Amino acid sequence: MRVLFTAVPIHGHLLPLMPLAEAVVAAGDEAAVAVPAALAHLAGDVPVLPAGPDIATLLAENDRRTGGADLADLSDIFPVASLFAGTRVDLTFDEALARARDFAADVVVADEYDTIGPMVAAALRLPLVRHAIGLPVSPPPLVPAMEALLAPRYTGRGLTPVDRVALVDPWPPALQAPDWSAPPDRLPIRPRTYAGPAPVDLPPARGPRVLVTLGTVLLDADLLDALVDAVAALGDVDVLAAVPPGVERPLADARPNVHFVGFVPMARLLAGGVSAVVAAGGAGTVLAALGEGIPMVLWPKGAEKPMNAERVAAAGAGVVVDDPARSAGAVRLVLDDPAYRAGAARIAAQIGAAPDAGEVWADLRDRLRW
Repeated sequence: MRVLFTAVPIHGHLLPLMPLAEAVVAAGDEAAVAVPAALAHLAGDVPVLPAGPDIATLLAENDRRTGGADLADLSDIFPVASLFAGTRVDLTFDEALARARDFAADVVVADEYDTIGPMVAAALRLPLVRHAIGLPVSPPPLVPAMEALLAPRYTGRGLTPVDRVALVDPWPPALQAPDWSAPPDRLPIRPRTYAGPAPVDLPPARGPRVLVTLGTVLLDADLLDALVDAVAALGDVDVLAAVPPGVERPLADARPNVHFVGFVPMARLLAGGVSAVVAAGGAGTVLAALGEGIPMVLWPKGAEKPMNAERVAAAGAGVVVDDPARSAGAVRLVLDDPAYRAGAARIAAQIGAAPDAGEVWADLRDRLRW
């Protein structure tokens, strides 16, 4: 079986799909990933079929189309919907379809925010598997806004959307909404935190280590500095701060308890004895930290992050703040109150009990044979 994987071309959307892609290959089937060439290094040994421009090019074109609207301002959802369902489709679909034809794909696995894979599946009449990143596509107004942009792009090409045959979901039940019930086609999967190809040397910690990270989407050096400054002021903690790719910021810092690093895979960062994580609340960071039983302090900014943060707090695994200055007190709280580490440990147990990617592919393959 030949499986084509597609994802929004950013780290946090491609990396969650790679365990399943690798499981496909390990089972003796063929897998390929249709993403921009700039992300090929994240795919490891899975072949990449270069398709579409990178995220910087997409953002620049989306800015031109929307007048430079702030994507973090969710009072107007159109600019975000335009990026996913307008700009990206217009600049990527034709190339991705050609790559899929050349690959002779039998099935498409697409991240839940991805619009290219479903259109390819519709054009080639292939089964479509959706792969969740975290909570269902959110905020809720994003779905109808994307559908409104996609409808003319389907009809203009004579395409009819195909229904998914399964949903692969790494989000544990403890982080789902209170009224959540598992869809009948849901296949839970154990998420795997990206470790990269080689070990990384990190400076030794001077006290309880607190990781401060904005992930790989929120490119805001001032925000990162505000969080670092607040946490470092505690004095007795060691701050490890990850500078996102694409952010220009010096790594040197005169404070003995502050260490800035460039892009380091999250698994390597967490392996350095981290006691708490301060973050913006992206799904990848949340799953990575809580998968290790590490409590969190979240200052959510944009996209689905406020919903993620609310679920972490409701599960008793972290604290949400609305100002960087409050992050210091929140860090002290999650370090000193064992209830937060216990809450994180409960979620870690659920994550660890989920089927691994090999089991999920075996189940999917049986379903696809039908």
